[in-house]
Amino acid sequence: MDKSVHPRRACGACSLCCKLLPIAALEKPHDQWCAHCRPGAGGCTIYDSRPQTCRTFSCHWLADPAAGEHWAPLKARMVVQITGGHDAAFDRFVDVHVDRGAADAWRSKPYAADLRRLSADPRTLVRIFQSNRTFVVRPGEVLEVKRA
Repeated sequence: MDKSVHPRRACGACSLCCKLLPIAALEKPHDQWCAHCRPGAGGCTIYDSRPQTCRTFSCHWLADPAAGEHWAPLKARMVVQITGGHDAAFDRFVDVHVDRGAADAWRSKPYAADLRRLSADPRTLVRIFQSNRTFVVRPGEVLEVKRA
């Protein structure tokens, strides 16, 4: 497990990242269960040979002790991934992958306030991935990104 994981938190019965995040190495699209995942019945069936993407992933709730308990993925129905910026405009990306069964959870309390707070940093881009829709949270507004 990644050393950045908070020592008092564990995945436990949660496998939501195996559903919500895309995994290119397995040709797994976002918002679909990984063929190798058995949620609630042992987790990953290829754990010892899982792709590097899976080996190094740690959701924000696991990695950051400052992330509130409300961000536990099974409770929030969202998985938050924070990465370094991939272009000159942003130092950090906050990607929120939302379970389709709770599509508007990110718009409700306390999540919306947390996302607005994160978006206040001009070097941070907050993106919401909700089924086939993508939103960007900016100070004072939420913009839907139209896909080509």
